[in-house]
Amino acid sequence: MEIVKKKEAEESRLFHEFHEMIDYNMKEMQQCLITTGKLFCSYEKEGEEGQQGREVVESVILKECVGCREKETCRFTMADKDKLGRLLETQGGLSISNFQSCHSCRKAQDFVEEANRIYERELFLRSMKQGFHQMRRMVGQQYIEAGQMLGEFSGGQFHLSEENVGLYRRILKGFAQGNLKVKEIYFYESQERGKQIYLYLKKKKGKEITARQAAALLSEVIQRKMQLLPEQKKIVGRRYEMLGFAPAAKFHVLGGVVSSAYQEGRPNGDSFSMDNKGEKRFVSMISDGMGTGETASKESKKAIEVMEELLSAGIQEDQAIRMWQSMFPFFAGKERYATLDYFQLDLFAGVGTFLKIGACPCFLKRKGEIEIIRPDSLPVGFAGTGKLPFYRKKLESEDLILQISDGVLDALGKGAEEQIKKYMKEIKAIRPQAFAEQLFHKIRHTKGYEKKDDMTILALGIWDKY
Repeated sequence: MEIVKKKEAEESRLFHEFHEMIDYNMKEMQQCLITTGKLFCSYEKEGEEGQQGREVVESVILKECVGCREKETCRFTMADKDKLGRLLETQGGLSISNFQSCHSCRKAQDFVEEANRIYERELFLRSMKQGFHQMRRMVGQQYIEAGQMLGEFSGGQFHLSEENVGLYRRILKGFAQGNLKVKEIYFYESQERGKQIYLYLKKKKGKEITARQAAALLSEVIQRKMQLLPEQKKIVGRRYEMLGFAPAAKFHVLGGVVSSAYQEGRPNGDSFSMDNKGEKRFVSMISDGMGTGETASKESKKAIEVMEELLSAGIQEDQAIRMWQSMFPFFAGKERYATLDYFQLDLFAGVGTFLKIGACPCFLKRKGEIEIIRPDSLPVGFAGTGKLPFYRKKLESEDLILQISDGVLDALGKGAEEQIKKYMKEIKAIRPQAFAEQLFHKIRHTKGYEKKDDMTILALGIWDKY
């Protein structure tokens, strides 16, 4: 018995030293991350962000009027410059009539073209600079949040919080009854996986058990389905091992899609995506490029690809949307854009998140009834740091979400939304692919149907896993 006590005391000492070493290194990393994040965020704007309208007008005067033979007889007054500058800023460009309303000149066409060219360039450069600064701030914030998370963990705020005291005791008691000795328990709240539980444990007596059996025991003790984290030990033996567990997703989503180009044989200007992003969320998106054909297809595909990369990296939806928007100046040219219809489902809580950027409403079918989900839509090319208008709704098993591109509504004309509600109510198919195909069939055979744009229908069925 004395030997057992000495062995346990030595194990406790080594465990304590190991814990202190980890804590020290985590605090060092925390300080490094927070300092780096603050450096990213603490940039200073250098001067003005671009030429204002009045300055653009003066630049054009220097170029177009200096060598003109009539410059002595048709001088611009201060009032002329101010008026043209205000018109340029208000309208985003000048017309010949704008110019002639405050000044007469035979080179009006050249003057207007040059003013618009310079102002367009300045707007583009300003947008690029704003996008760069916005991305820099977001990267800095990511570093700061990571550092704060490490500090909270090393400070014990996860496993010793009042919220987790009850769980801590239940786990100790439950595992003791299963002949398992738990030396320490850590609780870690992950945005991606929910509440993770790490157990430092060993088998007290009897045969070894599998890690899956330990997961089943933990699920029974805390009354919630838990699963092993990847790359864990397979067996719990007589030596202490660290095992990590995360909640099992409660919901899963099946999707169906029908997408049709405006002209058969030409590229489809709509692009879409639907897939799980990590363990916690399912995301589906539709992007509609401006117009139809190859150019529209490239724009929408780029929009979807960028969002997929950001979300796959574990970035949260609000920051991903802002980074997506800030990247637009780098790949979007004049009069080119792509809309975004964004839907995300929390696979643990069943909460759906909707965001529209120039996109049309969604539809929800629940127990035979149809609801139009019409969140506020941001304009394409929006800018700013205000709160994004996410719309969140608790979803249930057997709900069906319908996302469509503008081409579907355009093809039906007046009363399109009510017509779609009617068709959704009539369709009895449960499988999302069959639902999407039947809806497309009904739309194509509607009286007055006229295809005017690319058309995409996404049907998403939500079900419980257990």
